[in-house]
Amino acid sequence: MKVTCGFTIPITLYGLPPRIDDVMKAMRQIKDAGFDTMEMEIDAGDYEDYKEKWPEVIALSKELDLKVVSIMAVTYDIFSLNEEKRRKTIEHYETICKMTKDIGAELSTNCLYLPNEMVPDNRESYYVGGPTKSVNVPEGFKWEDLRNIVISQLQKSSDIASKYGLQFAIEMRAGDFISSIDGTIALFKDTQRENIGLVYDVAHAHAISEYLDLGIYKLGKYLKLVHLSDNDGTRPYHYQPGIGDIDFKNIIDTLKKIGYDGYLVVDISGIDNIIEEAKKMKVMLEEMVGVMV
Repeated sequence: MKVTCGFTIPITLYGLPPRIDDVMKAMRQIKDAGFDTMEMEIDAGDYEDYKEKWPEVIALSKELDLKVVSIMAVTYDIFSLNEEKRRKTIEHYETICKMTKDIGAELSTNCLYLPNEMVPDNRESYYVGGPTKSVNVPEGFKWEDLRNIVISQLQKSSDIASKYGLQFAIEMRAGDFISSIDGTIALFKDTQRENIGLVYDVAHAHAISEYLDLGIYKLGKYLKLVHLSDNDGTRPYHYQPGIGDIDFKNIIDTLKKIGYDGYLVVDISGIDNIIEEAKKMKVMLEEMVGVMV
């Protein structure tokens, strides 16, 4: 297992989504903090400046010897109820996959975003930045129709990722319209694709009361990446270790037992002194893994 820096750090420093010039600033900060790998995100609806400056980002990655290991494709319309929006989003996703391949990352990730047509105009949430409290259910809506859209879009995404030599994974998040490990695995099985898996975010899993160690066993072959941060289980906040009650040692020990050899992501966000906290968390995790630091 190897510890890597999450894109939540640039987001906390520079906002969501961070502009590409700020991403490059963050890359230098991340390298200075002692990381030699990191995650990125690219918003499909706002990525023209990313596309334009992507050769500069690739060059900086090489200059810093800072490898990008995965890229989240932020595609809010991927499960839209509108067929044309879904089609365009898949086109954007393919562009992001090409960018992912070009920078040398090996994993393309996404989320189970609620269709925008179902997000209320007067959006209310339980906490700042959280999921909406309610949804707009259109006339004639059938759950099975939406689930079939999801399966089809996941199949297309998996096939595109495979075309570019990438692994494909969905991040499980509290508040998405499918948000449990069991529900996500059932969805994966219905796609009938081998190239599909899950980003296990323990902060989100804790907020929906999953047994964090048992969840690792449930995932088995579907486990592709692990996001680590802390909270007390009431909300999926992404705090530094010690603020909540997540047992990181138990998680690391369980990952060792199943032979997981992928990345552990420092996924803290929205906190003060985030670079210093990320450095401390990196050292803590590497000590638990058994890496010489």
